[in-house]
Amino acid sequence: MNKKGFTLIEILIALTVFAILATLTSSSLYYAFTARTRVNAQADRLNNLQLAVSLIEQDTIQIVDRPIRSNEMRLFSMLVGMPDYVEFTRDGYINPNSIDKRSSLKRVALVCLDKKLVRRTWESLDSKDRNAYGDRILLDNLTDCHFNYLNHTLQLLTKWREQTAQPNQSMELFPKAIQVNVTLQEWGEMNLLFIIPEGLYAPSK
Repeated sequence: MNKKGFTLIEILIALTVFAILATLTSSSLYYAFTARTRVNAQADRLNNLQLAVSLIEQDTIQIVDRPIRSNEMRLFSMLVGMPDYVEFTRDGYINPNSIDKRSSLKRVALVCLDKKLVRRTWESLDSKDRNAYGDRILLDNLTDCHFNYLNHTLQLLTKWREQTAQPNQSMELFPKAIQVNVTLQEWGEMNLLFIIPEGLYAPSK
C-alpha cells in the first residue's frame, strides 16, 4: 500500500506563499484603516469649521449699539477690534417666556489664543468681574490667526475703535464687516468675511 504525503520542500513553498499573502493582506488592511482614519479626521475638521463659521455669523449679524460697563464702572465700546481680539454686544440671546431674569443682549469676544480661535462670553452684559468668562474653542491647530475690519471706503484696517475715522472721512460706529483670517495646518489660509448689518446699512456720522 502506497502512502502519499507532502514533502518538506512542498511544505516550505506553501508556508512561503502563505507568508507573502499574509504580508500583502495586512499591508492592504493597514493602508485601508489609515485612509479611513484620515478621512474621518478631515470630516471632523470640516464639521468644526462649518460650526465655527455658523456661530460667528450668528454673532456678527446681531451686533447692536450697546456699550457696557464693567470693573469700577469702566466703559467699554459696543465694539472693540484689535488684530487678535474683537469684542462686541449682540442681540438675540434667547430667553423663552422670560424664564431667566436677564437681557436678550450678550457680550461676546473672538480671541486668537495659543494657536486657537476662541469664542468668549460673559454671563451678564455689564459684568462686575471681567475675568468671569467662559471660553469655547472654535478652531485649533492654527499657524496664524488675526482680524481685519472693513470700513465704508472698503479699506481693511488692523484695528477698530468706536467712531474710528481716517483723514477726510466721516466717523463710523461699526465696520461694514469683520474679516477673520486663519491658517489651518491641513488646508492653508482662509479669509472669512462676516457682514455687520449695523455697519453696512447705517449712515456714517
